[in-house]
Amino acid sequence: MARRTKKRTEVPWYADGLTFRCTACGQCCTGEPGHVWVDTDEIRRLARARGLSVAQFKKRFVRRVGRRLSLREKQNGDCVMLENGRCSVYDAKPLRCTTYPFWNPVLRDADEWEENAARCEGIGQGDHYTLEEIEQIRGGDPTPLQKKHARPPETPVVSRYRDGVLLEQPDVTGRESDGIDWDGAFAELVRIYADLERELPRYEFTCAASGNCCDFDAYGHRLYVTTLEAEYFFRNGPEERANDDERQCPQWGTDRLCKARDARMLGCRTYFCGPYPVEPPDALHERYHAKLIKLHERYGIEYAYRDIRDFAKDRDRR
Repeated sequence: MARRTKKRTEVPWYADGLTFRCTACGQCCTGEPGHVWVDTDEIRRLARARGLSVAQFKKRFVRRVGRRLSLREKQNGDCVMLENGRCSVYDAKPLRCTTYPFWNPVLRDADEWEENAARCEGIGQGDHYTLEEIEQIRGGDPTPLQKKHARPPETPVVSRYRDGVLLEQPDVTGRESDGIDWDGAFAELVRIYADLERELPRYEFTCAASGNCCDFDAYGHRLYVTTLEAEYFFRNGPEERANDDERQCPQWGTDRLCKARDARMLGCRTYFCGPYPVEPPDALHERYHAKLIKLHERYGIEYAYRDIRDFAKDRDRR
């Protein structure tokens, strides 16, 4: 009688782990036609992210393929959620997108992984994933990815793209002379502001543009902002102060109007006088503030949350 031998478990080629960090470059959202499968919960989450009802979102962005549902594609094959080279629902993206590149076809062998690396700049950068973490993600649990992406990358990450366009002469450091890619950070900050503007209508807030909230002393109000917001505000607003009172916002005019409205901060964009038809803006502000914190981490910007007047004084001393 033949003796049975125990079948040896094959060790995956990635037994020593793999390195990856998503740069949100949008390249995996373009190219050949395919499917981004979505379920009911994902559709509901995506609809909220776009400020639409589930029915409205499905009518505009979802198609049925057999018994399954998939996001639609544009005529050129791009995902319908891709806008200006970036995912417009990045923080609410489907599980299929979240777990890339740890998919079975991509993990088939080292050659397939390298082939994907040719168009996914995040492969080989940032965070190291152990065999156990890879298998967890491969099985449909994105927890390891989400935990790592919630903090700064373990090693520096450089992006070759800006708004989905390949830079002609990419800076290998990804930084300006002061060590920070301000243009890249500003572009993402503007997208966050745009996302907020698309979401605001559902809350039915009203603003009378009275300027009362900008009258800090009279209103008993202090405007706290992050480092990135302050830098964007001062670089994109008038060079001269709109008033001579250091106790006031530097761009609050004597006509009680903001002179740098397009560059105003999150605190300005989410502050509204009551009553509130739906709910107060507090939770909305906190959610978008969390995005700003992540943006500081991604670009290596030292995070501070200070009175805008203190930031203005610092710039005057330069």
